[in-house]
Amino acid sequence: MDENLNDAEANRQSHDAVDDDGFTIRDEANAIVAWAFRNGPLEDLHAGHSSELLHQDGLSRIRDDEMRELMLSACRQMERLLRMKTEEPIRYRREMREYGRRYCREWERK
Repeated sequence: MDENLNDAEANRQSHDAVDDDGFTIRDEANAIVAWAFRNGPLEDLHAGHSSELLHQDGLSRIRDDEMRELMLSACRQMERLLRMKTEEPIRYRREMREYGRRYCREWERK
């Protein structure tokens, strides 16, 4: 039981340390979106050339198979993150903080 209390205290301190260095819930949300959605198959779609057709209302911009791939990829990544958050909370906070710094520095933070 004492070991569990030590883990709980370590995790609480880890959470506090993250908060102390300015990493907010919004920063965490940005990092999650980058990890699970933005830096996946969406990046491949975004990397293509723009077309005037994309600006016409009524035309689909993403095919059904592309949408399916986007959603499955995001769900798989979210599952990995949620498992890490549950099973390795200290690692999760460290990874999200680093990912946020690396990929989301210019994103809206409010």
